[in-house]
Amino acid sequence: MKLQRSDITAFLALAVSLGALFVSIIEAQIMREQQGIMQVQQKAAVYPYLTQQLNYSLVGDLGFTNSIENKGVGPAKIKNTTFYFNDQPVSGYLEVQQGLQALFPAEANLQVSFSDPTNYFISPKETIQVLSLRFQAFEGAAALITSLNFKIEFCYCSIFDDCWFSTEQEDGNRAVCE
Repeated sequence: MKLQRSDITAFLALAVSLGALFVSIIEAQIMREQQGIMQVQQKAAVYPYLTQQLNYSLVGDLGFTNSIENKGVGPAKIKNTTFYFNDQPVSGYLEVQQGLQALFPAEANLQVSFSDPTNYFISPKETIQVLSLRFQAFEGAAALITSLNFKIEFCYCSIFDDCWFSTEQEDGNRAVCE
């Protein structure tokens, strides 16, 4: 069997076509990887990072504040919160206020400000105050205020519905929540 010029041309066309097919398959894989990288970059561009801050004021105007700050680059929605006062879960403002009034003497003139950040959207670099106490000096005030154990555990989400769980003690690793 002798190959004719048309047979050779057909085999060359087939070889070129198979080569083009393999190149397009490799290109499609590369494009899929690039798309995944772009999605990760898009999420990272709006990644929130919420932290808690405790501030004590033991000079001048005595007080205590617990606040949440968004140190990330994107907004966050605080999905749900759990409050603990002296290691006991509390349901809201009334329980917190009753617990604090039981600890502070009447002459302290205690002023309590409390807000539940559930369903709150917090912008980047924004700080929201959850608990604020102001009071007048009394004997043992410094020991009492530093012994207060108020903490918040909360779940917050990015605009892409990636969610994390945050507690008072941060170790750099955040658990995923729903």
